[in-house]
Amino acid sequence: MKGFLMLRKGVDRKFKWMPLPRTEKAEALVNPYCGMYRIYRFLADSDQLQPDGIEIEKVLPDAKQQLCLVEINLLPFNEEPLSDRALSIIKRIFEHFSKHKKQMIVRFVYDLEGKGVLNEPKDIAVILNHMSQLSTLLTSFTASIYILQGLFIGSWGEMHSSRYLSERNMTRLARQLYECSGEKTYIALRCPSFWRLIFQTYQPLDSDTAFTGIQKARFSLYNDGIMASEADFGTYGSISALDSKTYGDKWVRDDELEFQNKLNKYVPNGGEVINECHYNDVVPAMETLKKMRVSYLHSEYDEKVLDKWKNSLSGADGAIWKKKSAYEYIEAHIGYRFTLEDVTVSLAGDKSHDLKVTIKIRNLGFAPCYHKFDVKIIVRTASYAKVYEYPIDTDTSRWMPNEKVELTSILSTEELDQNNYVLGFSVYDSRLEQVIRLADTFSIPDYTGVYRLGIIGLEKANRV
Repeated sequence: MKGFLMLRKGVDRKFKWMPLPRTEKAEALVNPYCGMYRIYRFLADSDQLQPDGIEIEKVLPDAKQQLCLVEINLLPFNEEPLSDRALSIIKRIFEHFSKHKKQMIVRFVYDLEGKGVLNEPKDIAVILNHMSQLSTLLTSFTASIYILQGLFIGSWGEMHSSRYLSERNMTRLARQLYECSGEKTYIALRCPSFWRLIFQTYQPLDSDTAFTGIQKARFSLYNDGIMASEADFGTYGSISALDSKTYGDKWVRDDELEFQNKLNKYVPNGGEVINECHYNDVVPAMETLKKMRVSYLHSEYDEKVLDKWKNSLSGADGAIWKKKSAYEYIEAHIGYRFTLEDVTVSLAGDKSHDLKVTIKIRNLGFAPCYHKFDVKIIVRTASYAKVYEYPIDTDTSRWMPNEKVELTSILSTEELDQNNYVLGFSVYDSRLEQVIRLADTFSIPDYTGVYRLGIIGLEKANRV
């Protein structure tokens, strides 16, 4: 792209846009708030990882995973308040994973034996008080605690086999945990029916309510029985949405998937795949994960399902994925995945000395990112002696899967006195102080976290 522009100094200059070549790369990106995770189990009265016996500060989180499911067993305190030592240990756990710049999915449990009713407190006041005691820690580490999974109740903390599944009890627990946790922390419920029951509605979040911070805008879902059966092992039921008479009804599979597709535009969803069966064969698995908008999955369970994916081709469209396994494709697409489709530079068209940059970007992932990142266009000299930043007004939390987003920015050339400038692009999470990686083959971000898109040449024009 070439053109002429008139600077205010009265000197004609011509510009030339020289984009760098790029294509999508077939690999998973290490970005915050999404991806595969492992489980790290602790007892509230022990400073060692269970069952390994490794001291908290010596636990090494997986370097290739941003998410960690941190499970903390409160069983020793199911009849009494948490001790000062327990609170100190929990603080050390949070500090350790924060130090490693991980986003924690935290699950507090009273049971790891499948005996929820037996092991959880016999008085709901004990649970409510534990939430209150933990409040200072939960709000202090809000930047690192991404999701609180469950309401502390049931077998394995999965909100089943519990004495506290009534509307009244779950509403009390949900409200208490909401008030005791950080304003940006999501709280995940085990079944879509629990979400409807607690908030007394058949309607999922809408665009106006999303990200407002009100209670239901912070409640998400998780599913530790993804694609295990027609009902995902009790996650869904046998009543159609049209025939539902109460908010707590569990709907048939298709209706529940449709509900999640709408709700999880604005809050995250994830969990475990289990029980190797036709529901988690490659083709239906791809469709289900997209429908659910899954953004995080357990990387170690169920091995039979994961191995099936690893030993099967993805079948995905596009040459770069044809020879990749289904597992590789899924790993690369859970959560968000931003790729640049086109970058153009042209005259602003208003008889000024400015240039217009247009960037077309698409989210190829199964889910949105659920966070508003900082997006900038950068113009700099090769030596970084001069750097000009142009923030773009866009909300990345609303970049939906497979939707193309067009970003534009007007670049002033008045101060550009060199012949060549690098045009760069940056997506940055200021909350975690972390660069968001793009799925393009051009060079990795430079030391400032900026991707090079191409060169803008500015030269004096010889006109006849």
